[in-house]
Amino acid sequence: MRPQKAFVLIKTDPGRERDVADRLNKLTEVREVHIITGEWDILAVVETERELVLPTDEKVLELVMDKITTLAHIQDTNTMIPSFSKYK
Repeated sequence: MRPQKAFVLIKTDPGRERDVADRLNKLTEVREVHIITGEWDILAVVETERELVLPTDEKVLELVMDKITTLAHIQDTNTMIPSFSKYK
């Protein structure tokens, strides 16, 4: 089975972008962490494995709610789950 990829935009407390990026990078499901400019401070690329009990989007939701939003210095998140992807 293919893992579910999702993109999580994160707003942090001012000046805490690096701290949050370091904590995110320690989570197993987080594949990439990017500090970005604009309305959001961080873009995290996450992957969850499909399970028999939970569909993959529920696993993404569980990851965001239970592991990401509970990290210190996070103000808000916006999660995008692609419905179609192309790879090179």
